[in-house]
Amino acid sequence: MTTFKEQLQKDIDIFMNLDEFAETHMINGKECTAILEGLTTKEQFIQLRESKINFDGISGETFILHVAVSALDEVPKEGLSIEVDGETYVVSSSAKEMGMATITMERDVVP
Repeated sequence: MTTFKEQLQKDIDIFMNLDEFAETHMINGKECTAILEGLTTKEQFIQLRESKINFDGISGETFILHVAVSALDEVPKEGLSIEVDGETYVVSSSAKEMGMATITMERDVVP
């Protein structure tokens, strides 16, 4: 009989399948299988509306990174930087749940 932890690992393996959702990304210099998603237009609008600081000529990008905790040396905490595919981001939130890390990260973009 399969234990809960064994079944959970199988679920992570399916979610992180390179033939399905996941892709290979360089995260802090380490090649990892992960899912990198941007915000939807609606999410971007809500984020912009709720932003208390607005600087002319500067915009930002927000991405959400899903990766198995076991693939990372350490899950970065809020306020720390993370490098993904050669770009440096600041972690705005991170959470670990059931073997997966969800990291929301942002960077400024100057046009």
